[in-house]
Amino acid sequence: MTTIKKEFTQPFLGTPNDTNTFHFMDEKVTIPVSGKDTNGKLAILNIKKPAHSGPPAHIHNNETEIFVVLKGTMTFYVGDEVIEAKEGDVVIAPNGIKHTFITGPEGAEFNVIASPAGFDSFVMALGIPVAADAPMPTVEPPTKEQIIGLVNASKPFGISYPDIEKEMSEK
Repeated sequence: MTTIKKEFTQPFLGTPNDTNTFHFMDEKVTIPVSGKDTNGKLAILNIKKPAHSGPPAHIHNNETEIFVVLKGTMTFYVGDEVIEAKEGDVVIAPNGIKHTFITGPEGAEFNVIASPAGFDSFVMALGIPVAADAPMPTVEPPTKEQIIGLVNASKPFGISYPDIEKEMSEK
């Protein structure tokens, strides 16, 4: 059987709305362009994150992430590099390389362009749908059980957490 894929050849307007906005961990994430919109070629996520916050160091085995800092400052750790980024800066975390970031004292707003798409599916699967005008989520720091749950839920999406997984295997 031959599968014909629809090419992404038409203009597209992605707009934040009540069907593409999520609370994801301590973030408010809007996905104005998903993999469904681009035949899996890329996804664009707008993320608002509180001050002094960031994900555990992780690896995306499938997609490269391009971060565009819109507001605030962020410190990125990509492989062995430390990158201080401010508004207007772009940071690329290639697939297969461990990375993380920490937002500055004012928090941050940034876009993530994931190529190919996939990270958007992860956020949609684990996030909680909210209205586009919803406030930021209020969450406590994750428990050890929640971190283990995140590690296990990430595997089908090709995301791994080498440091956490090593610690888990040593126990």
